Amino acid sequence: MSNEITGREVIIALKKAAVWHTPVACGVGDGVLILSDGIKVSTPMELDDSAGQEWITQADAGVKDIKGSLDAYMRYEGFDVALAMIMGTAGVPSLVGAALAYSNTYGLASSITGNFATMAQQKLSNKVWEFSSLKLHGFKLSAAMNKPVKLSLDGIADKLDRASTTNTTATMAAVTMPDKENRIIMNKDTVVRINDQSGAALGSGDAVYPTSIEIAFNRPMDAQPVAGQDGVDEPADDGFPTATVSLKFPRYNTANDAYFDDWDAFTSKKMDITFTGRLIESGQNYMFKLSFPHVKIDNPEAPVSGAGKIPFSMNCKILAATAAPAGMSHFTPLQIDIVNKRTTNPLA
Repeated sequence: MSNEITGREVIIALKKAAVWHTPVACGVGDGVLILSDGIKVSTPMELDDSAGQEWITQADAGVKDIKGSLDAYMRYEGFDVALAMIMGTAGVPSLVGAALAYSNTYGLASSITGNFATMAQQKLSNKVWEFSSLKLHGFKLSAAMNKPVKLSLDGIADKLDRASTTNTTATMAAVTMPDKENRIIMNKDTVVRINDQSGAALGSGDAVYPTSIEIAFNRPMDAQPVAGQDGVDEPADDGFPTATVSLKFPRYNTANDAYFDDWDAFTSKKMDITFTGRLIESGQNYMFKLSFPHVKIDNPEAPVSGAGKIPFSMNCKILAATAAPAGMSHFTPLQIDIVNKRTTNPLA
C-alpha cells in the first residue's frame, strides 16, 4: 500500500539537544541500529461520569505518557551519545593510535539535568515521528558467550510530533550510521576480573570465567506535566540510582565457592569487565570496559536440579566507594572506558 516501508527501510536517529521541547535536526553520524522500538505513547481517557445522565457521552484526553525502551545490539561505536547522556560526563576523545584509534571515558555525574536528545524515526516513506526531547535514564547490557551483547535503553519523552518541520523525510535522508560492523561480542577475548576492594590492583590472577553477564544501571526519574506547555517538563531525579551486575557460571566449584564466604562476611569487592574487538590500527583494538570500585555479593546460588551439573550464579550490588581502590581512578559506582574511532565529544 501507499508509502509503506519495512523494518529494513526504517531510519532511527538520536541527536543531543540543548533546550527541552525544542527539537534539533538529525543528520550525519546520528543514526542508530535497533532491534525493537519500545517507546510507547499512551493517553488515558478522562470520562465525564457525572450523575444525572443515562450514558457517558463525553471524554477528554488525559495526561500523555511517553516512555519505554530501545533494544539493540551493543556496538563499540554508535551508542556513545546515549550512554554518555545517561552516565553524565565525557570529553573530547584522545588519540591513542597513529591516526584512527581514540579513547574516551564516560563517568557518572551526580545529576544529568540538561542531558537529553531528539529522536526521529522514519516509519513511512513520507512520515517521520519526532520525539523532540527524550531523556534517557538507564541502560542494561546482556551478554552470553559467543553472542552479540544486547543493549536496552530506558527513556521518557516529552511529546510526539508526526508533522515536524525540523526532522523531515529530506533531513532523514542525510542520516548516516557511525559504524555498522563492530558489534560487541562476548568471547574468548572478554575478561572479567574480581578481587577484594582492599586488595591490589586487578590482575590476570583475578580473572573469573562466567558464561553470561548482565549489567544494569538506572536513574529513577519523575516527569510531570505543567500548565502552559505541551508535554511533560524535563524529568528530574527521583531517588538514588541503582546498579547491579549478575554473573552465571556453568559449574559450582571450589573457586566460586569462595564467593559464598564473601557473601557471609559481607566483603567489599572490586570488579572490571573488558570486551575487546577487532583491530582499528596497529597496536589498537576496539575496547569497551566497565569498572566497579565497590561490589557487594548478593544472593549467590548453587541450585540442584536433577542429576546434571550444578551451576553457580551470583547477583552483585554496585555501590560507590569512599575512595578509588588500587588500580582504579574513580570511586563512583561505575565507569565506562572505550576505544573506537569517534573523534568528537558525545555531550558537545
